[in-house]
Amino acid sequence: MPNIGPVRIKAILSQTTTPCDILDWDAARFESVPGIGPGQAARIREELSLDYGLRLIEWAEKNRFDVLTLVDHDFPAGLRALYDSPPFIFVAGQLTEDDNKTVAIVGSRNASEYGRATAARLAGDLSHHGVTVVSGLALGVDSSAHRGALAAGGRTIAVLGSGIDVIYPRENKGLYKEIAEQGAVVSEFFPGIDPSPGHFPRRNRVISGLSQAVVVVEAGEKSGALVTADLALSQGKKLFAIPGPLSSRMSTGTNDLIKSGAALLTSVEDIFSVLPELKNDYIPARKIDPVDLTASERTVYEKLSDAPRQLDDLVRESGLSAAETTSYLLSLELRGLIRQLSGKRFVTTR
Repeated sequence: MPNIGPVRIKAILSQTTTPCDILDWDAARFESVPGIGPGQAARIREELSLDYGLRLIEWAEKNRFDVLTLVDHDFPAGLRALYDSPPFIFVAGQLTEDDNKTVAIVGSRNASEYGRATAARLAGDLSHHGVTVVSGLALGVDSSAHRGALAAGGRTIAVLGSGIDVIYPRENKGLYKEIAEQGAVVSEFFPGIDPSPGHFPRRNRVISGLSQAVVVVEAGEKSGALVTADLALSQGKKLFAIPGPLSSRMSTGTNDLIKSGAALLTSVEDIFSVLPELKNDYIPARKIDPVDLTASERTVYEKLSDAPRQLDDLVRESGLSAAETTSYLLSLELRGLIRQLSGKRFVTTR
């Protein structure tokens, strides 16, 4: 209904301990809720029905999605605490108690190789300490953060700016599936809703709402990641930013955040020094069998042995670009199959 959003729905729900009682309210009872006028109250009373909600639940069960509402005991506490809590969320995968320790990693879609590698490494380091990584499934920093957590065997949550059944961008269809298997994908939008510019600020408040801290890796002057940073501060969350070269326009936003008071981050220990309750005992990288690698990962892995190999040699012999080779090397390192030595040299661990 027009002008009935999260804030007014939360206000309605606050008037009762048994939500189904709302079905019996008359227009005057709705009008007594702050923010609802006579016209809206009359329309709500006229149109109120369980039919659409029941169809949504049936659709979700058929397609193996969960639906959590604001009044459910397992609704995320961080979202419940928001002024504009989403009334409900659709979930692919599963939210668990392990997700009570979470850090969001966000940044530019047009991230540099440095930004993507930094996001993946930071996500892997957080995963090794049992911290769930939250991001937005976008290209660039978001995707790298999700992949870094997955490669380290950790949990990650992706928050969508579209319906739970609308994967955006389409290039991340495989990543969506991996996250749903090893963590959760979350959306507050109705099924079938396409992404639009107005959806992403709403998505960003959920990203920061689910997290105890937000890390901005790379951001231009007008990056959406800066919106998430503002939302994090308004929600009372800790904000960190990774510094970058003065010559890089992708570091303009993060450098400005640091000048404005965001905590400078150079390693995962900077987060734990501010939020020590997030740190668990170190969990070693989960080793996987090389047969489970993708074709490109295997191409790079098979060029390695216990004798150190230079990055330039691996790029030349694999036929991949430097950016692709670096990405696959990072993935292999996070999975515990290789390790990096000084001078951009790499060896296997087995």
